[in-house]
Amino acid sequence: MTPYRRYLADGILPLEPEEGKKIKRNSAKYTLVDGELFRHGFTHPILVCARGYQCTRIMAELHEGICGSHVGGRSLASKVVRAGYYRPTVREDCTRYAQRCKQCQQHADWHKGLPEELRSIYRPWPFHTWGIDILGPFPLAVRQMKYLVVAIEYFTKWKEAEPVAQMI
Repeated sequence: MTPYRRYLADGILPLEPEEGKKIKRNSAKYTLVDGELFRHGFTHPILVCARGYQCTRIMAELHEGICGSHVGGRSLASKVVRAGYYRPTVREDCTRYAQRCKQCQQHADWHKGLPEELRSIYRPWPFHTWGIDILGPFPLAVRQMKYLVVAIEYFTKWKEAEPVAQMI
């Protein structure tokens, strides 16, 4: 963010021509107000560009502060943006921060059950299986309706027809 700050404040571009073109092209997304760099967000009107130490403090407060919920990296990154801050590497920084959290590692949801092979479970209720279908289009009916929704309740066990003894 330093090249953008220098370009907007003093008009100084980096020495590499490709980097200079990139800074010129992307500088429309940034604005400088009283020495502070802001970025125009797509979903948020304006975001404060946070430096490294500021971003670490913001992540710490949102992750484990008063209202912190020890969320994962992607959720933490979206919380940082919703709080009104921006950093180009916010997702990677938040993921790294959440992975290094000692409390998250100690109290993680570990599965302690032994792995078993799956077994089928039979339905305990006789009218548990339903079938739903949409029929139509039909000619227009009352209230401009032209489709029919049919719901069928299936039995789990059908009584089979027994063969009748044939007379000879």
